[in-house]
Amino acid sequence: MGWTLTQVNPAQLHSWWPLVRPGLEQVRRKAKACWLCEDIYTAVRSGGATMHVGYIDQRYAGVLVLTINTDPFTAERSLLIWAAYTCHPLALGLGLAEVKAMAARAGLRKLVFHSPRRGWSRRLAAEGFEISEMKFERML
Repeated sequence: MGWTLTQVNPAQLHSWWPLVRPGLEQVRRKAKACWLCEDIYTAVRSGGATMHVGYIDQRYAGVLVLTINTDPFTAERSLLIWAAYTCHPLALGLGLAEVKAMAARAGLRKLVFHSPRRGWSRRLAAEGFEISEMKFERML
């Protein structure tokens, strides 16, 4: 099995968009996210985020969108997995292994992933993620 994770050049994002947008839209809908796919497009195009496309045996396996977060209180920087879409069962584990290596090369000690979907707590626990915070909201 051959795995590759390719970073999308922002200048070439337009040509990648028809491939990755449907998966990102599915992520947005399932997570009931407040961001739009166009927000990702703009962030990647402007250099505020990076997009990485995964292939297994030269077939599209998913997309990751990453950005660096800075904690407003401690100034600690972390790598935020903004969106992750996979269409192959091995893509998540393979992608996360590379993301961990990217973070380490950048001198970042923490990966962060947000989702209201409870199923991620089980899937990400197997990858060494722990719940670090719970958010409570009440509509007024």
